[in-house]
Amino acid sequence: MLTRAQLSGKIAALALCAFVVLAAGDAYAVANFRVSQYDGGHQIWFEAEDFDERDANEVYKRGDAEGVLDPEDGAFGDIITNSGGDGWLLYNFDISKAGGSAGEWRFIGRIINPSNASDWLWVLGDDGDEVPEVKPAFVRPDHIIFENDSPVWTWRTDGDFGGDGGTVNELQKGENTMMIWTRGSNLTDQYDVFLWADDLLFAPTDDDYINAEEKNALDVQAEGKLTTTWADLRR
Repeated sequence: MLTRAQLSGKIAALALCAFVVLAAGDAYAVANFRVSQYDGGHQIWFEAEDFDERDANEVYKRGDAEGVLDPEDGAFGDIITNSGGDGWLLYNFDISKAGGSAGEWRFIGRIINPSNASDWLWVLGDDGDEVPEVKPAFVRPDHIIFENDSPVWTWRTDGDFGGDGGTVNELQKGENTMMIWTRGSNLTDQYDVFLWADDLLFAPTDDDYINAEEKNALDVQAEGKLTTTWADLRR
């Protein structure tokens, strides 16, 4: 049995570990996301403005937070738009948090795109083994997304006028990385929520997103590390 002094020391060590975990942050995933298992499948959702990285010129901007475009009524928080130019966004996400595994997944976006101003999608593993530093040589229809008219908020499941385009990709077990590169997007575009689903026929609704389970990457990481740490301290 632990003495009071030993127990106090272990509790202090645990508190220190908790502080270190929380201060370190999460290097592998968007900060906030949601998960669900509708219709027997697996889905992971995150808002477009919660990107991990963007190009140095910051071509893609948060509409409200950066004062370039007021989000259309009905947006879930802020939106992403292209302020003009050629750039990219990068997102890291972990499909295991939704209970999913490696295989084919579909990328879906809740967007407004009134003039069919599409972009390119690049996925680590499926499209290359290293995150590109320069714009890849994209090919239509293999990499095109959002090539369709969406004058009001639409969960856009197709990539090229009813065809898959670049929406269906082979995701890896656990952590994945995706990038959106400019093709034709501009200030008329609003990107609100992104979704990956392993049921390629999944047709999301606003209520599906609202009712999905909210997660925080930092909490998920901290929970796992603290469980391990506490088990170690008890020895």
